[in-house]
Order: sequence, then C-alpha cells, then structure tokens
Amino acid sequence: MCFEMISSPRNRWNPGRHAYAYSWIASAICALAALPISPSAAAPAPVSKMDSTLAAQIRRPTLTRPVHGSIRLIAQTRGRLTSAEAQAFRRLGGHIETQFSVIRGFSAVIPANSLAKIAAMPWISRLSSDARVKKLDDYADAAVGSDLVNMKTGLDGAGVTVAVIDSGISTDPDLSGDRGSRVVQGPNFSGDGARLDRCGHGTFIAGLIGGNGAMSDGPRFFRTFKGVAPGVTLLSVKILNDEGVGSVSGALSAIQWCIRNARRDNIRVLNLSFGHPQGESSATDPLCQAVEAAWMRGLLVVCAAGNRGRSVSSDPNSPTAYFTIDSPANDPFVLTVGATDPDETPDRSDDRVATYSSRGPTRIDHILKPDLVAPGNRLISVGKKNTYLAQFSATNGVLLSEYSYTRNPNYSPHYFRLSGASMAAAVVSGAAALLIERDPSLTPDTIKGRLMESAVKQWNFALPPYNLFSRGAGLLNVPGALKCSDTVRGSAISPQVRLNDDGTVSLQDISQVWEGNALWSDNALWSDNVLWSDNALWSDNALWSDNALWSDNALWSDNILWSDNALWSDNALWSDNALWSDNVIWSDVSSVALNGDR
Repeated sequence: MCFEMISSPRNRWNPGRHAYAYSWIASAICALAALPISPSAAAPAPVSKMDSTLAAQIRRPTLTRPVHGSIRLIAQTRGRLTSAEAQAFRRLGGHIETQFSVIRGFSAVIPANSLAKIAAMPWISRLSSDARVKKLDDYADAAVGSDLVNMKTGLDGAGVTVAVIDSGISTDPDLSGDRGSRVVQGPNFSGDGARLDRCGHGTFIAGLIGGNGAMSDGPRFFRTFKGVAPGVTLLSVKILNDEGVGSVSGALSAIQWCIRNARRDNIRVLNLSFGHPQGESSATDPLCQAVEAAWMRGLLVVCAAGNRGRSVSSDPNSPTAYFTIDSPANDPFVLTVGATDPDETPDRSDDRVATYSSRGPTRIDHILKPDLVAPGNRLISVGKKNTYLAQFSATNGVLLSEYSYTRNPNYSPHYFRLSGASMAAAVVSGAAALLIERDPSLTPDTIKGRLMESAVKQWNFALPPYNLFSRGAGLLNVPGALKCSDTVRGSAISPQVRLNDDGTVSLQDISQVWEGNALWSDNALWSDNVLWSDNALWSDNALWSDNALWSDNALWSDNILWSDNALWSDNALWSDNALWSDNVIWSDVSSVALNGDR
C-alpha cells in the first residue's frame, strides 16, 4: 500500500514554514530581551547568531568561562568561505581547524574576547559551541521479537552495513562470520591516534546490533547473547576517546565521511549512541543539520534520546524530567529512541520505560520525541579486557555462571552489562538492518514510519499507559514492522506539540506535515488504536496543564529556565563545574550507564 506524502523538494526542516509561532514563544523572547546585560557585552554582538552556550558568554560572563580563555566553536557561513573572510577571522585570533561540506561552515578555536567581534561579522550566519559529546549509556531480542525473526525468516542483516559512530570497534568472535570478521575499520576522528576501541563502548554497541553469540553458544551454555542482526556488517567510525568523550566537530567529520562513502561501503544505517544537551533549535544546530544531510542522502539515522529523564540523576524515584532530549536526537527527521527496562526477563509484559530515559518534547522546538522505545536497561553484550569500562567489572561484569554450566566464580572475559538509551538505539539499528535486508529499496522515512506504526502501544497492563513524551509511538516490535507494507513518500518528520489557550496541549495539525494522507491521517498513525493514544497524554488533569511545563510559571518563567538558580547558575548547566568540565556534564561513565534501573 502506498500513500503520497509531501512532494515539494526541501533541503531541511524549517520551523517557520509550518506556522509554529505562538504568542507564548513571543513572550519568552521578550523575557530574554529583558535579561540584564553586563557592560562587557555592550559590543554589537548579535547573540541571536549564537547557541545558548555562547550567548551565556555575552550575557553573563561572570557565570561562565572567563573571557581571557579560548573557545572551541562551529561557525556557519552565509556562503562559501572566501580567502578574505578567512584572513579576517585569523586577524581576530581565530584558528580554523576543519572545513565541512556536510554543513556550510568550519570548526575553529578563538580567543574568548574575540567572540563578540566574530559574531558581528556579516558573513557569519551562526556560531555554535563545539560541545563535547558523550556516549549515552539477551533479553532484548525476545522483548522485541527479533529472536523469532532470525529463526523463522532467516533474516540476520547480511548485506547491510551499519556505521557505528562511537569509540571504535574491536574484533571479537561474536562479531565474526563465515568469512572472518564482520568489522570494517573506518576513519578515526577522535584525535587519540588509535583506531581500536580502548573504551569498550563502541564494541558493546556493535554487539547489541550484530553480535552472533559465538562465545556463549554450544552445549556448555544455557544462555546465548546475540544481537538483533547477527549477520550485519559493522563499520567503525571513531569519534570518542578512551574515556568515551568526543566533540561535535569530530561527529560532523564522521557523518560527512559516511555520506561520501555510503555507496562504496553500502552504508544504510548510522547508529549515534551519543549526544549532548540541546543548546539551540534543530534548525541551526550543526549536528542536526549534518544528520539531516545524511537522511536526505538515504541513510537512516538512529539516535539515542539521552539519559536525563530523572530530575535528580542519581535518584530513580525522583520526578520525571521532561524537555530532556539530547542533540542530535531532537532533530525531527531522525529516529529517536528511548530506553525500557526489560526486567531481565524475555516477556515484555513486565517491561517499564526506564526512569532515566530522556523525555520529550524537545526543549526549544517542542517536537514530539522520542519516536519509540526499546530495551536498554542492564543489557549484556560484548565486553573486552584492557578497556576503560573493564575497570567496572565488579559492578557490571557478567559472571560465567550466569550463562554457562560451571562452578567457576569469576567474571566472563567476553561479556559486560550496561544500561542507557545508547543500548536502546543499538537494538533499533539492528532491527532496521533486518527491514533493509528484506527490502533494500526502503527509504529512511518508510523505515521510521513502519517501526513507529507497528510499535506496541501498551505492553505492561499492570501500569497506567505511558504518555507520548515517555514512550513515543510505543515499544519496538520487529515482527510487526516486517509485516508492515505501508510506504512513506516524503518526509516522516516528527510533529510539534502545541500549547492550547485552555492549558491543554495537542499535536500540530497533521495535514500541515502529512498532507492528510491515509497512512498518516487521524484515523491511522495518530489515532487511539494505532500510534498516539488520547487517553495517555491529552487530559486536562494530566501532565501538560497550566501549572506544568508549558505555563508562564514553569518553562518560560524567570524562576525556572532563565533564572540565576537554574540554567544560568554556577551549579547548573553553564557553570565552570558543569558544561566546561570534563568530569561533570561530560563525564564518560555515569551512574546511569553502570547501574541503570535496578
């Protein structure tokens, strides 16, 4: 069955195109304009060109990094960079590091005291911080049905290449095939010089996507740890260092390389199990622009939603934190995946959405995310000795007795246990490989549509239904997705959420995005019986009332987002101890990745 979608050509998503301007956003902008500006910011620096990280340098320099240091950033230009423009940039102390083709711009290091003058250059269209990106971190197969698919259909992802943009992939028997290793070593953009995975994260992700269980298969074992697509080719594109930390510029280079080499290497899926807190609209975020460019070139981009779904990160009983989707998962094109806890059983009827899984909508554009959820809590996959993660074996190692007939009390040298949206994204990437193996002609939009349409809307009837900003379209259902024959022609972008005058919220008019066609109409994708349930989200007494996140007293008030005690405080996102620190916001292995929901 085939349905006509948006037919007009478009190079990227534009919030203004779909009439997303609301009076309450205008009020927020007015509130921003009223913020006190320090004397040092009196220079004509258009902060509208900057993401919130750089804008903080201008508005509140005493609360951010001192103006005498240096800043790493991504500069976007109005046209192709000329030699005269590059020379003017260098005269202000700027050092251009990498010029990109995936976006119109370059990465650079500048003196902090030149930020205002560089922002005022007329040929500069956007400045974004070159933020550090971090990794977001057996029963999964049964919970999503991929084990039955492998047995009954023989589909295993053979002939499909998934690019794992991560900390590298080490060779391992679980990642081999009849012809040897299925790991292809691609370029290294991490800056640490070694292609192999000395962190362990990328290899773990690769095992969830395409591990074949070789080291847990046979008569000595009663459990086998396989990935979703055990025949897939795994292309390693390294951007994260030994501690699992990288940069936006490294990610841009990696995505750009994948686009250029997609046909040669048969790359069909990009797995992005990393992210950083959102600092600007997806319409200007360079990482979002890059993933959109990959999407337009026919590459399915699967992104981890993030692990910031708890209001207190260390407390699984703390209130849910909404508006916490990371970049680039906030982009409306990509397939954004949240995490569930399979409760270490193969039956999905006891699964829960993980407390740490980031919730939507997106913080600035209010896009409905995640798109779906998949198992991500305390999953077991390939683990390697002599990696950064190996030091946590006492808490995250897998005992040999957990899967083999032995009295040996030691930990397995082959497997490890981790949690997070990173893991959930890997499960979905493996599922996408199976769909592509079945039908190589599928577009990213059709794959996204089928996975969302077939997702299980409610699976644990002992609990109230999860709202849409927690579970998206539902829990991944691989057999259902393979049975789906609906085709999307156009862009299956995730919709925006609107605040109504009466304090309730609703989705944007579907016809603006989907043009009211059959598959994506009110009676299909958005209905109670298919994708989005009215009984989960839209009641007056539920989450999105005037007294919750959408009101003047919540997200947009001086006392929440923009106050000294929240976003701009020394103890919050933009302080020296947070955004600018290697050990806080950008820490490599969080308690969530190690502990998950226990």
